[in-house]
Amino acid sequence: FIDVASRNVSEEVCGTGHETYTINSSSILGKYSRAAVAVDNGECSKVGRIILEKNGTTMDATLAAAICNGVMNAHSMGIGGGCVITIYSKKRNKREKAPLAANST
Repeated sequence: FIDVASRNVSEEVCGTGHETYTINSSSILGKYSRAAVAVDNGECSKVGRIILEKNGTTMDATLAAAICNGVMNAHSMGIGGGCVITIYSKKRNKREKAPLAANST
């Protein structure tokens, strides 16, 4: 559970069995009307935000934040790894799908 008043996440949520984490955020839900950038490193989130503020595209901001994150957190990720990106377009209103050749086995 998440104790909203103290912003404390229980061990059940984290699944660690021994650690608890405090959410350091001014907003639990983080509702944004235009955009949001979130990566492991706060400075890299700022890089992505700045790109958007300078009229960069979503992909410009994504790549800038990801490259920054690879430099700042080289111990856990870096250039040359894989990447999964979900892109939503209100104009297209589509859902993700498995490839046509996919099956359950």
